[in-house]
Amino acid sequence: MAGFVPVLTTPELGPGEMREVHAHGRDLLLVNVGQTYYALDARCPDDGTNLAREGRLTGTVLLCPRDDSAFEVRTGERLAPAGRAPLGGDALRGEENTIAVGPRPR
Repeated sequence: MAGFVPVLTTPELGPGEMREVHAHGRDLLLVNVGQTYYALDARCPDDGTNLAREGRLTGTVLLCPRDDSAFEVRTGERLAPAGRAPLGGDALRGEENTIAVGPRPR
């Protein structure tokens, strides 16, 4: 897994759970939606809210409680309010119950 940094094992992140991890010099939010894992920026791009601690996951939508931003966790797309920055995402790999984060594409 060259370039990929192990951050968690799959039993540490159950369905519907989120966890903050640190990899490649960044704080990231790992999300488990239906046994599929996603890695996103851990902070809201608008106000810096730590989404791992304060965000709320509803299905595949991550909500920021401070500014009412909504993001689709599968893509990082901003759902509301329109016209603002999305959440950045990172590549993930899973091997033998280990979740590893890859470097962000340039």
